[in-house]
Amino acid sequence: MTGKAKKTLIIGLDGVPYGLLKELADHNIMPNFKDLRKEGIFKIMKSTIPEVSAVSWSSIITGKNPGEHGVFGFTDILDGSYILSFHNSLKLKAPPFWQINERKRYIIVNLPATYPAQKINGILITGFVSPDLEKAVYPKPYVETLRKMGYQIDIDVERAKLSSLILFKQLYETLELRLKVCMKLMDEIMWDVTMIVFTGTDRLEHFLWNAYEDKNHGQHQNFLDYFKAIDNAIGKISSRLDEEDNLIILSDHGMEKIDVNVNISTYLAEKGYLKIEDNPKKGYNSIKRETKAFALDPSRIYLNKNGKYPRGSVNKNEEQKLIQDLTDLFYELTWHGRKVIKKVYRKEEIYHGNYLENAPDLVLLPERGFNLRARLFHKEIFEMEEGLTGKHTQEDAFLYVKGPEAYEVVPNNLSVENVLTVIWALGV
Repeated sequence: MTGKAKKTLIIGLDGVPYGLLKELADHNIMPNFKDLRKEGIFKIMKSTIPEVSAVSWSSIITGKNPGEHGVFGFTDILDGSYILSFHNSLKLKAPPFWQINERKRYIIVNLPATYPAQKINGILITGFVSPDLEKAVYPKPYVETLRKMGYQIDIDVERAKLSSLILFKQLYETLELRLKVCMKLMDEIMWDVTMIVFTGTDRLEHFLWNAYEDKNHGQHQNFLDYFKAIDNAIGKISSRLDEEDNLIILSDHGMEKIDVNVNISTYLAEKGYLKIEDNPKKGYNSIKRETKAFALDPSRIYLNKNGKYPRGSVNKNEEQKLIQDLTDLFYELTWHGRKVIKKVYRKEEIYHGNYLENAPDLVLLPERGFNLRARLFHKEIFEMEEGLTGKHTQEDAFLYVKGPEAYEVVPNNLSVENVLTVIWALGV
């Protein structure tokens, strides 16, 4: 032992399910992770509900329930309006770990839902969604450094839809730059904690999950090769650690094949609970007073409450019956004889904290294969979507912690809200 303070490296693999990582390690496609598994604990982990990155990464970095950190999706409705608002870091109501212990020095690279970049003792480069590099970096002098390196925050999803060739070209370019930037910072800055998130894994799985499952698919080997590149990146970054340093690798949610998209707004409209003007330009401002409930992506149901929304029609004494009626309604939804909804949660069942009032009144957890959407102006409840074959899952994220002490600090019934407790227990 050198007597110096331990460093901690946290590597995020966005959207990677436990089963996928286990299989690729077992088959030696990810040999670095295969070797690491022998030195620590590798467990399945539950994500948030809904299982979207803005919510789950917020819980990971704060150690809090959504009712405590105030993030329930990538979008929300502004108070007293029907105006759709996108998530940003200013809406996070609980401090991330780098603000809790400001004595440590941090490198945070490509962490989703942290835009715009806020003050940090170290450097923060935000991840998806970050529309402006200038506001995605703290401190500002690093903006020019990243520009000169050609740094990219994310792939161009619309271009990637054009062909697999374009998709893989972008995936490798962003991976190479991400790795190059992270290793440069780790070499040049005195740091205590580095956290880097690779989001290309999520993008690949959304586009080509079918290529992973189907060994005869034309892109199957390319899918595996990309994960080999991810494994190589894990090996390169973790080689910067000393034996006594901490290493954590994790995902924010899992992934599975889409059988069909389910437009829950269309279902609400067909059943008479949602009434809208046929004017897509107005967005949620097209909601009429007769509306009893509306949905936000991917699976959040809000009562159109009198006093909360401009054309709210649901009075307090109606709420409980309406919630029960909607619960029954969604349990009745089937596709080719298959149940669509596995569980309908009331907000009090899954959320707690000072921001419970802002939570959706109901959240839907789908059965396997059903991709829930809340598109207002779609005519069909069930649709297939060109270009996307993978969807998020809630019950099969993962956590890996290196070292014998991992068995003492990682709980059995593990969720993303436990990650920060694990980090603190390692002495970070």
